Amino acid sequence: MSSSAKDAHEALAQHLDRSPLGAPQGPELMAILRELFTGEEAAVASALPFKPVRTKALAETLERPAEEIAPVLESLAAKGLAYRRSTKAGDYYSLLALVPGMAEAQFWAMAPGEAKLKMARLFEDYYEPGVGKAFAEAPTPYSRVIPVGRAIENSQEILPYEKAEELIRQHEHLALINCYCREQAQLLGKGCEAPLDVCMVFGSFAEFAVAQGWAQPMDEAGMLGALRRAEDAGLVHVVDNVAKNVNFLCNCCGCCCMFLQTITRMNHLGAVSQAAYFASVDPELCTACGECADTCQVAAVRVDDDCAVFDEELCLGCGQCATVCPSEAINMIRREARPVPAHHGELQARLADARGVK
Repeated sequence: MSSSAKDAHEALAQHLDRSPLGAPQGPELMAILRELFTGEEAAVASALPFKPVRTKALAETLERPAEEIAPVLESLAAKGLAYRRSTKAGDYYSLLALVPGMAEAQFWAMAPGEAKLKMARLFEDYYEPGVGKAFAEAPTPYSRVIPVGRAIENSQEILPYEKAEELIRQHEHLALINCYCREQAQLLGKGCEAPLDVCMVFGSFAEFAVAQGWAQPMDEAGMLGALRRAEDAGLVHVVDNVAKNVNFLCNCCGCCCMFLQTITRMNHLGAVSQAAYFASVDPELCTACGECADTCQVAAVRVDDDCAVFDEELCLGCGQCATVCPSEAINMIRREARPVPAHHGELQARLADARGVK
């Protein structure tokens, strides 16, 4: 590798660390970037903002002809390293933050084979010192849990941003995409049997992912059907931690999910914002069957003697335990939840301000 290419990858690593969640530095990150980016791509990407910019503007920043920059940007988009938004005024490009955007998109873009297996191993090596660390150290959680609708359908206090169905209905463009986390785990020989095709993307990113061939366009009925399949599989609904215009709705397992592993693998309980509910059991109705313990993705419940016992601090409030309880002994109780940022601008600003980046 030439010294200039090496410098470009190092500059890119530092640039990625200026994203709101950051990209913790280290040899594991450098191994990922050297595998994903050519020297030329790294040089262009290290100057590409995280907010959309026209090719001409980036070319002026780099003091290079736009016709040289354009194919590099398109290559970055095709490889899941940059986001392209097509408008009537032309195409805009932005660098995907490493966490969580690039970590997932590069995997969706990659064909099955040895290269994909290698990337799965590299990102596995980077989880604790990188991806998981970024989530765990964020003062405002990047993601939040929303409850299964059936578990709280009689609640008078549920807010629109706590309803998965409402979040789906907010968007015109909907798509289903394979769960990056479970696919990666399967490649590494430690995946679970939960369905892959139940993760959801919305809005302009859904349009982009469909255009790239990574996602399947879906209507509202199809999305609601996928939501029910995920619930039937015992998965936890996790969305971006905003009240309006969520970008994704992941259906997560505790064994594979990059969000929930901050709890199950790294023991950082606050890295994912809990739903505004916790599970409570009626000991008079509980038969100690263990169904709730079996379905809990973060081991927040155990069965002692003749009754289930819940850890309120650990409970995500997802409601899956209530849906499987055959004796209807579990109720979801409202609790004081963390404030939810109104929109992505507020969430990104909170994250960036806490890290001292602009």
